[in-house]
Amino acid sequence: MDVSRPLRDTLLQLLATVMIPLSVAGTGLYYTRWQQNLNDLKTMIDLVSDQNPEKRKYGVAMFEYLLKNDKVPVEFVAAQLGYANSSSDKELLPLMEQALVKASAENPKVEITFRQALERLPSRVFVHTQDDQQRFCVRTLISKMKDVDSNSLVVPGFARATWSGEGHELRVFLASDLPRGKELVKMFNDVGLRVTLQDLSTADGVANKARPNTFELWFGTDAVPASCSN
Repeated sequence: MDVSRPLRDTLLQLLATVMIPLSVAGTGLYYTRWQQNLNDLKTMIDLVSDQNPEKRKYGVAMFEYLLKNDKVPVEFVAAQLGYANSSSDKELLPLMEQALVKASAENPKVEITFRQALERLPSRVFVHTQDDQQRFCVRTLISKMKDVDSNSLVVPGFARATWSGEGHELRVFLASDLPRGKELVKMFNDVGLRVTLQDLSTADGVANKARPNTFELWFGTDAVPASCSN
């Protein structure tokens, strides 16, 4: 008589008796944590978007905490930075970026998330002009771009600057931003502004201070295109 089969059946039944509750418990624990993560994200978003400045600061602090613990997907980071960028509270975006920098110091994954989030936002192009005509020209040229191009960049500010260069150049500070820099150069060339790409990513100390997806457009002494006055 084969006694091994009843024993084997008994062991299988015992294993099933043990594993089914463990599987149910594991599923329940996963769902509980998933639900808690969603609740934490919702609370953070509610605080960051609150009209009360103090609550917004609590929201930024919670944002930093959740980042350190890998609880903020890149989609949420991009959405929060986009909201902060358009917020009337001009302190919100710098505070959120500071939170990302602090969190990345403790959690290296956050740095990757930060970059991926910024790549989903419009490129920031700071413009340095030598006179008001050049400043007016930038606004005119951007208005002449295709909607898909003009919507992919934002000009946070203008600065008056004089330098010895003749041509106009777009300065790139991170090697990872070079492909996007080439796209921006083409966008300006297509509307009549001859711009060359200036790669500063290898300059000492530049990359460590640069914000991803951020560029500078410097106007030289060359004349602006005729299309600026049309």
